[in-house]
Amino acid sequence: MPGGRLAATVGGWPLLSDRPAGDAPRPRGEVPVAHDIDFSKALAELSRARSVVLTTHVKPDADALGSAAALSRWLRALGKTVQTILPSPPAPKYAFLDPDLAVKVAGRDVNVSTLEPPDLVCIVDACTWGQLEGMGPLIADSGATVLVIDHHPTRDPLADVEVCDPDAAAAAVLVHGLLRKAGAAIDPLTAMYLLAGLVGDTDWFRVPSVTGAVLELAASLVRAGASPAEVYRHLEQGDDLAKVHLWGRAIETLHPALDGRTMVMSLTRSLFREMGADVGDTEGLIKECMRVRGTQVGVLLIEANGDEVRVSLRSQDPVNVLAVAERFGGGGHRRAAGARLTGPMDDVERRVLEAVAETLWKAEAAEAAEKA
Repeated sequence: MPGGRLAATVGGWPLLSDRPAGDAPRPRGEVPVAHDIDFSKALAELSRARSVVLTTHVKPDADALGSAAALSRWLRALGKTVQTILPSPPAPKYAFLDPDLAVKVAGRDVNVSTLEPPDLVCIVDACTWGQLEGMGPLIADSGATVLVIDHHPTRDPLADVEVCDPDAAAAAVLVHGLLRKAGAAIDPLTAMYLLAGLVGDTDWFRVPSVTGAVLELAASLVRAGASPAEVYRHLEQGDDLAKVHLWGRAIETLHPALDGRTMVMSLTRSLFREMGADVGDTEGLIKECMRVRGTQVGVLLIEANGDEVRVSLRSQDPVNVLAVAERFGGGGHRRAAGARLTGPMDDVERRVLEAVAETLWKAEAAEAAEKA
């Protein structure tokens, strides 16, 4: 795995070399930076803080973990005390984003209620209490300044300082922009962390948020030393057999609804027990709903603890599944969202499909009006 090195400082911030030895310097403007984002307040808080706790959402994914890893590496280079504390354990395949085994899980490795308060809590890739289970004592009660770096449109008022852009393809885009504004170039290991976040949230550049600038950013990270083949091996070829078996059984539950415009998949607690799998093994499963020709909306229902059912939603343009999720107190993006409901699985499916039907109707009415 590639390593990094301190090359110089710019304005007091360490400049991490982003070029393999022997490469000629690139023009400063060649590497794309997040546009129209004011990083000044965030950089001021990061500069002021001597101790920082990084955290992110439950079921942390490649974007959450890669963004946190990139920030942690940079902040440690500044000599700051940095901890990464997650509300739930990451999947084993993400171990390459924590090579030093420094990441801790709240309630398992550390009690956030008794943790010495840091100067700053930095939340990446999340800004709602529902995604930060168990982190309340650290975020709301510790007295620490709270910084959020996020690209989701759904946000609760929990931050003192926000770096948020719902148009950003990934939180990694914003972290990259912040590092560049700080004057820090990107070393090979940091580049790998950021590339993992970028490909994770864009599904390897297959979603509408991918623009030329996103591809330019990916290219700059590869030039800085990130290996797409290595990232792919970790993210796409690192699953446990139990997960593969779970997916096979889950796909057997796939069934159409709303005249075939919606595909629904459901997983019960008993299925998880039978397969020896857990909820974390469902990451990415919702995409299987969208494989069926003519599908406009995919719905994944997961029976959780008690009477809770976790709902994941995906859609094709112009259907806005964020509106469905928000109806039930959830959030996300227009084409990828989620919520948590309570009740029997059949009842939750009925309620969700009623909301999906209304959203489909609105999308079809808007299209018809545009064509008229």
